[in-house]
Amino acid sequence: MKKITVFLVVLTTIATAQLRFGIDAKRTLNTKMKMMGVSMSESLNAEGMGFTIGYEKMLLLGMIGAGAEYNFSGDSEEGPSNMGFVYGVAKLPVGLPMARGIVRVGTSFGHEEGLKGGLSYGIGLRIKPPVFPIGIEALYTKHILDMDMEMDDEDADIADALGFDVEASYTYLNISATYSF
Repeated sequence: MKKITVFLVVLTTIATAQLRFGIDAKRTLNTKMKMMGVSMSESLNAEGMGFTIGYEKMLLLGMIGAGAEYNFSGDSEEGPSNMGFVYGVAKLPVGLPMARGIVRVGTSFGHEEGLKGGLSYGIGLRIKPPVFPIGIEALYTKHILDMDMEMDDEDADIADALGFDVEASYTYLNISATYSF
């Protein structure tokens, strides 16, 4: 009996969540390089279509929770790489009965050589009818990642002396269909 009770508690905990599947309407790669106090930056819009799958579990009164998502870059070689994102989420009322504002803060990790995980944050809007389990979300997410340049000791000392630093950030505008169960 104890095993069945634990199984039912675990099953209902997992089953009362939200799944998301979305497409990236716009993806941009921004790089910033700083050396000797001078900054240079470049922005590149990704070609092709990427998509996102995600899972969220709301913990406190349906307003605060945790989630994870994975962005697939598609077949674009110049744009953002595949990236995972683990975050805390808050859903706040915005004055409309079926709408909620979404705020996310967490950490992301890329799969590209030389990228280290970093801070990520996002804002958006979710619209879902009260009884119907399917909704729609529009989200803007920014992933700030550090680039780890492969250098030998002598080059690393020179780079440190010059104040050399490279930072990459990926921004996504994503439209997602949600399913709450």
